[in-house]
Amino acid sequence: MSTVPVTIARGGTSRAVFLPMSALPARQTERDELCLRLIGSPDPQAVDGLGGGVSSNSKVMFVGPSERADLETLFAQVSPTEEVVDWTGNCGNISSAVLHYARHTGLFDGDSARVWNLNSQALFELVLLDDSVDMRFLSPGGEKCGSLFPAGRRCKVDGLEVSLIDVANPIVITRAADVGVDPELGMAALNADTALLARLERLRVAAGERMGLAPSKVIPRVAMVAPGKDLRVVMTSVGRIHHALPGTGILALAGAVALGGTVIDDVLPGRRDALTLQHFKGDVEVSARARGAELEWVALPRTARILLSGQAYL
Repeated sequence: MSTVPVTIARGGTSRAVFLPMSALPARQTERDELCLRLIGSPDPQAVDGLGGGVSSNSKVMFVGPSERADLETLFAQVSPTEEVVDWTGNCGNISSAVLHYARHTGLFDGDSARVWNLNSQALFELVLLDDSVDMRFLSPGGEKCGSLFPAGRRCKVDGLEVSLIDVANPIVITRAADVGVDPELGMAALNADTALLARLERLRVAAGERMGLAPSKVIPRVAMVAPGKDLRVVMTSVGRIHHALPGTGILALAGAVALGGTVIDDVLPGRRDALTLQHFKGDVEVSARARGAELEWVALPRTARILLSGQAYL
């Protein structure tokens, strides 16, 4: 029985199995097999692996040295219920724990690092503060689609007026009322509405085609916005309503607000650099700075910690 060195860490509202880049197999089929084996998927209970039976805990992150930055990462989203591993996007929450992992394993010893993500071809900076991590994506936009707004700031997709934006990860933004979503409802109630989930998945797939993305179970995500303190937001993840807010989705929404002109303007008029996103699990603060039609940066404070290290038996 073979083994591989692993570290389990929480980043923001997600948890992942971290491995050194040297443990990444050369062949794609072997990469998929490794991730499925580590997580224990497909199995909603993940009893034979290190996953948690939901998308936010079914993640694998490879970290290594980089010629473009201090570190580079490659992220794998593992489906809890299907034999599927998606390598198309990055995870913002888990990215916030990369410097913790690098310091813990002796890969890097600084308090700040620039990180190059291979999935999204994006550069971000991590800075360790007293009790949090400042995660800042630098000059973001168009990493997957070639432009910030691949179909303009507003367009029609699946009969709905939406905004498609590619910042950190691509997302499709719709007004919650347009898809019949009450953000006051909890995750369980929304996930019990199979007709809603099917409609959101049709919208997500159609938006991905409009953005020129390869078929993916993960990107783009759907963000549904409604009025709140600033914004109330509900987002999807792998065919379900997410229990929290994906980090890259938070950053993309901040970018859309800073740039203006999207469907968000109908529920939150005016451009701003900082805002609070309300969710049924809590609030999150995020900021962005625009320069004309471009973004200088988008930033998100997160917390992260190492949970354990050891050898995983395959």
